[in-house]
Amino acid sequence: MQGSHDLGIVALSYLIASLAGFVAIAFASRMLVRKSNRLRWLIGGASAMGTGIWSMHFVGMTAFTLPVQISYDLGITALSWLAAVAASALALFIVGYGHVRTSTVTLGAISMGAGICVMHYTGMWAMRMSPAISYDATMFIVSVVIAVAASAAAILILAHLKTVRSWRDVAMRVGAALVMGVAVCGMHYTGMAAAEFADGAFCAPGNQLQAKALPWPTTIGTLLILGFGILTTLGDARDIASARRAEREMEARVQTMAFTDRQMNLPNRAGISQTIAERARAGSPEGFAVVTFRVDTAAGEEATLETMKFIAERLARALPDAALARTRPEHLVLLLDGGKDAAMQRCAGIIEKLEHELALRSIDAVVSMNSAHCPSEGDNAQWLLLRSSPKSSSDESSAVA
Repeated sequence: MQGSHDLGIVALSYLIASLAGFVAIAFASRMLVRKSNRLRWLIGGASAMGTGIWSMHFVGMTAFTLPVQISYDLGITALSWLAAVAASALALFIVGYGHVRTSTVTLGAISMGAGICVMHYTGMWAMRMSPAISYDATMFIVSVVIAVAASAAAILILAHLKTVRSWRDVAMRVGAALVMGVAVCGMHYTGMAAAEFADGAFCAPGNQLQAKALPWPTTIGTLLILGFGILTTLGDARDIASARRAEREMEARVQTMAFTDRQMNLPNRAGISQTIAERARAGSPEGFAVVTFRVDTAAGEEATLETMKFIAERLARALPDAALARTRPEHLVLLLDGGKDAAMQRCAGIIEKLEHELALRSIDAVVSMNSAHCPSEGDNAQWLLLRSSPKSSSDESSAVA
């Protein structure tokens, strides 16, 4: 007795298998990220993936038409669903809990492939045909090999598509799900090709499930389950993304605090040292000058800070191409490309104007400067900052005395 397949329903079975694969990949990644809730994701993922594989089988069976009415035993059909869920749980367990080695992939593929075969051939047994279905030995073996190979591919795919960081990763997940759909359908339809139905065979009259009643309820129910699984993983992925974003923002704030002078919102000594080190590694032929300005004033701390802000604003305006930092309460540092002499000449004119503006504002402050050149005087940030540090006016007075 020969049967035939409805290509439209075959395509629907492939869609279901691919969606089941996508959900499995999503749940596997959640197991790896949310390690505290692995059991919940294992149960949910196995249920969704197993139901998808099982549904694909029965939708695929509906695509198959025989010249007799087809029906299924309810208990045996439920047993086939349990086999699909168990096989899916095994794959997720290997990925989520174990180390993916050759030995675990091999053992897992054999066990999972056996589970899928049990699901498929138990589903066939649920028809309880008389005379019983027989199978072509060669095609039967091929279907088992496909089931094991598909299981190995599924485990490897689940293990390697752990996170989504770009649209390329999303495309890889979709592509992997389509591959898993091909593998599962390939096993099913090879198994169907192995089946041989005797002329005049019929299903047991006591079967409770009519094949004609299965396709749409099964499809709709499965799509709802898979849809819920996708929405759940998307919601969880959104929470994880928010947590990671908050973590990155916190790291950025800590980074800013570590490398920024909070009073003037300029790079501090650590920040400018990092910039000097990066420029030194870049190795510009002309190098760069590290120019340090020291501001001596007898005013109070608040007035001194305002004076420093005023001078920093004027330096930034006059030398927009230079990196500016505050390395000490009374020190401002500039990085200028080129030689030391050229840098000192540029800064000398700026200092002269600054002192004039300070005098007009009745601010009693003395601005002194010194410089060091990289690489002629070294390429170590701490050494360059030390060499460029000017002496205070009190130091100079002591030296003269």
